[in-house]
Amino acid sequence: MLHSKGQKNCSHGSNADAQSAPKIPHMLSPAQVQLLHYADALDGPDLVKSLKLLHDIAVYHSTKPIDEEEKDALYLIKGLWECIERVIG
Repeated sequence: MLHSKGQKNCSHGSNADAQSAPKIPHMLSPAQVQLLHYADALDGPDLVKSLKLLHDIAVYHSTKPIDEEEKDALYLIKGLWECIERVIG
């Protein structure tokens, strides 16, 4: 739906959602907050490319074995770039 100025209504959020946004950093680990802080300067497509490159280097170009904790982290990185891709369309 368009406003009179041609802008779309956001059907996925409300003013109440916007007011709860500052609470999100409290739900994240310090490392996740730091990652979002670093990523803030990048646009979505570059961030996705960076995460994919990080994943591929760790999986395909590393000579060291990957333990379960690292596998979990790489899986989370993949999930993060997939979420960002959905957000940026």
